[in-house]
This record gives sequence, structure tokens and C-alpha cells, in this order.
Amino acid sequence: MDTKSRSIKPALAFWALFFGVNLLILALAAGYSAVHTLGWHGISDAFQSDYQNTADFRRTISQWFYSFADPDWQEHYQLSDQNLLYKVTKDGQTVTTNADGLSPDALPEGYNFLLYFNGETVTIQKDGQEIDIYGDGYYRGEDQWNLPGYHNIPVPQSYAGLTITMAVAKEPVAYIADTAALTGDVITDSGLYSTMDYAARLQFPLILFVVVPLAVGAVLLLWSILWHKHKVRADQAIAWFTGKIWLEVKLVLLIPFFLACIAAFFCLVSLYTAHYYTIWFYLSVPVALWWAYLYLNDLRYNFGHITANSLCALLARLYRGGELSWPAGQRMMRRSALQFLAAVPFILGCIVVFFLLFGPTMSRLPIFFLLLLLALAGLFLIAAQLWLMSQNRRTAADVDTLLSRIQAAGTGQASAAPLPQDSDLRAAVEGLDQMEVRLKDALSEQMKSEKLKLELITNVSHDLKTPLTSMVSYTELLRQEEDLPDHVRDYILVLYQKTLRLQAMVQDVFDVSKAATGNLPVTIRPLDFAKLLRQTLADLDEDIQASGLALRSNLPDGPVWIMADGDRLYRVFQNLIGNALKYALDGSRIYLTLSVEGDRAAAVIQNTSREELPYGVDFTERFVRGDQSRTDGGSGLGLSIARTFTEACGGSFSIRTQADLFTASVTFPLTQTRPQPEVSP
Repeated sequence: MDTKSRSIKPALAFWALFFGVNLLILALAAGYSAVHTLGWHGISDAFQSDYQNTADFRRTISQWFYSFADPDWQEHYQLSDQNLLYKVTKDGQTVTTNADGLSPDALPEGYNFLLYFNGETVTIQKDGQEIDIYGDGYYRGEDQWNLPGYHNIPVPQSYAGLTITMAVAKEPVAYIADTAALTGDVITDSGLYSTMDYAARLQFPLILFVVVPLAVGAVLLLWSILWHKHKVRADQAIAWFTGKIWLEVKLVLLIPFFLACIAAFFCLVSLYTAHYYTIWFYLSVPVALWWAYLYLNDLRYNFGHITANSLCALLARLYRGGELSWPAGQRMMRRSALQFLAAVPFILGCIVVFFLLFGPTMSRLPIFFLLLLLALAGLFLIAAQLWLMSQNRRTAADVDTLLSRIQAAGTGQASAAPLPQDSDLRAAVEGLDQMEVRLKDALSEQMKSEKLKLELITNVSHDLKTPLTSMVSYTELLRQEEDLPDHVRDYILVLYQKTLRLQAMVQDVFDVSKAATGNLPVTIRPLDFAKLLRQTLADLDEDIQASGLALRSNLPDGPVWIMADGDRLYRVFQNLIGNALKYALDGSRIYLTLSVEGDRAAAVIQNTSREELPYGVDFTERFVRGDQSRTDGGSGLGLSIARTFTEACGGSFSIRTQADLFTASVTFPLTQTRPQPEVSP
């Protein structure tokens, strides 16, 4: 279940981002369009529960007030809509009305809004409560009533003696007036019913296309931000998919992408200019946005290998792969030929263009000579190209000869014949010959010096073995003498220990010298690797216990058969374990592991060094030690002998250090050969 949730979380994080961004784009576009078209007051009106509190209602009532106060309207027009009752009097005489019994003292049933103008100021009552319409006495905008009586809206002189009474229905209804009973030009709609109905109808689209997308989009976007690490995995998965698309397809798709960006730009401009298009045209905005996301995400994760999946790159690699199989000179000639073939169409194209431009005037002598000169220049260029190609062909052949001589020198074969005297690469070949002679001389001198050194070491080691053996024997006899003073016995013990150490060092040098000269005798036979390691650990158990270190071994229970010399391999692990016991950190652990992987068996010894391990040192070189002070009593030959004996037995030896962790690996191929059973006499 946990694995399934981890696999679906990246998809959920991406889809949350996708729908969240799209919903926010929808909400912002619809909201901006609503603000640009309706204004903030229009949007506020849509969420008013009482239509009489809207700016549209105040604007409608104010317009009707000024219409009723207009003498021309009073004379020629009449309103039949009973949602708005009015009565206009002048000097006590009724001028126009659609409700004879209308009085400023009482409202008819179903009406809750009363406006009364006494010739100087306006008073408004709504639901029996008087409304303060003037505030501080100054008119500042649609939030207030646009009626006379403000300090900055003086009452016209024509309003003297004029009273206007207006009553508005609490819930306007649609009226169909009987125009036959009315005189003059009849106006049947006060606009109040449409004001109430428009505000109610506008509320649902605003909630559906602005409020809900804005809230849901913000929640989804926040969700994708909180799941950023899962969204990164989704980005990587998308980049893996887009990385499989050919680069040429991506480049071709840039054309519709730019068209979508242009369409999205015009859509954004249309929101400002209120010049609207179809809904399909507006889809170009999210399409362009997510298209850009795909390109940017692909560049982010695939930029380093953007040409890895390209048809042109594939064809180029195929051509390059085939080209590399040709000799270098042949490659140079083919490129030169391609250069020539590319120049010919250009020259011919220039001639054709010349004919098209000056064809009608070819009869003129200057034009004819100009064409002739152009043709001769073209022929000269072609001839020059052909001559240069022939010279390049000769140089290309010399390059092949030079490369073959370099290859022959590298493999120690005899050099080819020298190049002609006029060859471009003659000097390079002569320099190669001189370098080859110097390298051979230097190699011969080095081999001679190395041979002399090995012979000297071998002879000295051999000559030292006989007197050292005598010294060990005589010191052993001295140790067995009785009635010697204690300080003499101490001297004899020190002499005996140092003689044994010197004998071991001489033997190590002797063994290394024989291995370096190829004279080390080895007897290769089937060997149980695990049994050898157990035997080595058992023989060294006393040294392990005395070291104060813990040795942890992990060896297979069954046999692990390899082909090796048991005595030499025993010496290898004797040196490796002894090296670990000598240099490991006090109180730490040494790990010995034997594992089988495939057709090879690997024994690994690991320990933490007591001293800081120098960086970049090959510990398998002769006379190299980790203790640079040379106070540890070692000869610096232990690891060198281990490597030499391992390789002599057909195995591989490696040393790896990481900080203070020292790791030695001995690897041998497994064998199916088993030792012959011993035949009893």
C-alpha cells in the first residue's frame, strides 16, 4: 500500500498544480473582465441581498428623479410601470402622476421606499427608517445618491415650488400596462424589475467563474507547493517522456507554440479593451503556459543531453561511425570532395542568377564580356579546387603512412619506408624516427639498470643468508647457556630478536627479487580458499589475542575452490593480517570476509588505521610504509610480497583507502578442478 501511495503522489502533485493554475487563470480572467465591464460597484451589487442597496438602484432612482423634474418630460411623457409610483406638483398643482393618491405621509401596500423632494432637499425613507443621503454635504461618487441638495450640487432655480414624491415597490414585478387609458408618450418600464433581476442573475456566474475557481485553485496550488518533492518527481517523469521525443519534432512544434503565445497575448489585450473572442480563443492562454512548461522542464532536466535523441544527430553519429572505420587520409579526401561539391552549386547558382537579372540585355557588349569573365572565374575556381584536391590526396596518403609508422613504433614492429623528399610530412616522419631511436635506447638502458639492480639485490640477499643463519644459531646457543648474568641474557635476547628480524627482511628481499625476475617457483593446484583462511587465522590466533584487537571473520561453510599455490597464498594472508594487527587503531575491529560473486571469489580484509593514511600512495610498491617515521619495525615489503605472490598464483590484488579505512582485496577465479584423492600405500 505504501509503495502504491508513493507512486501516485507525484501524479496527484502535478495534477493539483495543473488544475490549480488553470482555475486561477480562469478566476483572474473572469474577475478582471467583470471588473472592467461592471466595475467594482456592479460586482458589489450582485452580492447584495436587497436590490435597493445597490449602486444600480441609486443610479436608476436618481435618473427618474431628474426626469420627473424636467418640464419637457412632464409635458410629453408618462410612466405606466407600477413598480415606481410618482407624483409631481408645482405650486400645489399636480403636474404629472401615475398614482393620484400618492402622499409623502404614507406608502401604499407593497412599497417600502419613499423619496420626497420639497423644492430644496430630498428625504428618503426605507422600511420606515430615514436614510442619511447627504453625509457631510458633499457628493463624491456612486456610493452616494446623485440628488440635489449637496453643497457641490446646487438646486436649480426651476425647481422652486416643485415637489416630487416617489414610491418604490419592495419586490418589483413585470408589468404589462394598459396604454389605451394613458395619454402622451407612455414609458412602460421603470427599469427596477430588470435591476433586481440582473443583480440576482449576475451573482451565480460570478460565484461559478470567479469565487469557486479562485478558492479551489488556491487550495490546489497550495497542495502542490506542500508536495513539492513529489512534484519534482513528476517533473522528472515528464522530462523522461519529453526526452524521448526527437529534437526535430520539438523544433517544429515551436511554430505552433509561438502562434499560441501570440494568441494568448491578444487574449490578454482583449481583456483590457473589452473586445472579446470565443471561448476557444481564450484557451490559448493555458495552452501556451503549459506548452512553455514542457519546454522549460525539458531544458532543465535534458539540457546536457538534448541532442541524444535527435534524428540529425543519429544520422551524424551513424555517418561518423562509418567514417571512423576509414583511414584518416580517406576521411580527409572525402571531406575535401564534399567541400568541392558544395562549392559547385554556388557557382552555378551565381551564373543562373546573373542570367535571370541580365538575360534581356545579353545583346549588349559590356554585359556579354561580364558574363564571359564570370564564366572564366567559375572555371578557374573549379580547376583550382581540382588541383588542391590532388595535392590533398597526396598529403592524405602521407598522413596514413605516418599513422601506420606511429602504430608500428608503438607495437615494436619495424618502421615502414621513409616518405619522399618533397612530402609535406617528411620532417614529422624524421622526428618520429629520432624519437623512436631515443626511446629504444632509453628503454634498453632502463632494463639494463633494472636487471643489474635485481641481480645485486639477489646476490647480496643470497650472500647474507648464510652468515645470518650462523648468527641465529649461535645466539640461540648463547640463550641456552646457564649461569649468565641477567644483563647479559638481556643483551643476548635483543641480539637474537634483531637477528631474526634481519633474517626475515633478507628473505623478503630475496623473495621479491626472485618474483621480479620471474624465478619464483609456484605450484598451482586446486585449493579450498575458505580452509586456507581458517588455517591462517588459527596459526595467527596467538598474535591476534596479544594485539588487543577483535578480528571478525565471515567465511562460507562450504569449500571455495580456486587454483593457487597454498604456501604462497598462506604467506599473502599472513602478511595482510600481520599488517592489520600492526597498524590498526587500538581497540578497533578487523574484518575478514570471503564472498563468491559470479565466477570469482574475493577475500577482503578491512581495518581502521591508527595513523592518518597518506593520499595517493601506492602501498604495494616496494619499501613503501604507512609509518613514515620508520619506527614500526617493518620492512615495507609485506604488501609488495602479497601483491607479487597473488599475481604469481594467477589472482588479482588491490588496495583501497577511504579516509582512515584500509581495505585489501585478493580475488581468484573459481575452478571446477578438484584435488586428486590420496592413494594409500
